[in-house]
Amino acid sequence: MFARARYRARQFFRGLRPHLSPQEIALARVMLSPAEFTLFLHAEARDRRHSMDLLQLLSREAQAQGALLPEAMQVAALLHDVGKGRMAAWHRVTFVLLNATSPRVSRALESSSGAEWRRSLWRLRHHARLSADILAAAGSAPRVVEIVRAHTSPPPREDPEIAAFVLADDRV
Repeated sequence: MFARARYRARQFFRGLRPHLSPQEIALARVMLSPAEFTLFLHAEARDRRHSMDLLQLLSREAQAQGALLPEAMQVAALLHDVGKGRMAAWHRVTFVLLNATSPRVSRALESSSGAEWRRSLWRLRHHARLSADILAAAGSAPRVVEIVRAHTSPPPREDPEIAAFVLADDRV
């Protein structure tokens, strides 16, 4: 439990000053289609930073195994959270705290309509599906959509790529 709290605290404080270097932005531009790159640019800065960190972690892990990270995993890393949309930092903090202390209350407060904070909680809960739908509409490869749709589920035993993605996303 302490490790998870430490991870969330680090994630929060990194999100206060998210920054991508010009080289990281150029890398995303090269890796993504024009429609995907537009989605990447419209994501919140903290989500872009998290996505780039995930890409770097997955790439390092693939290199450590003497392999290259598959293109679908690279694109999925950069775009897996586009369904979150824009929201206040306190919405994210509230979501994390509620789910850590009372998931039932969190679910009761979430709504796809109504007050912005309730919609934000709902989007956070369903962002994997929302992100996958957005990427499918933007013409992303089916494998990218599949990885993104599964990234908040328990790591599947039958798909080592998705399992590696899920585990890495949970560490970044």
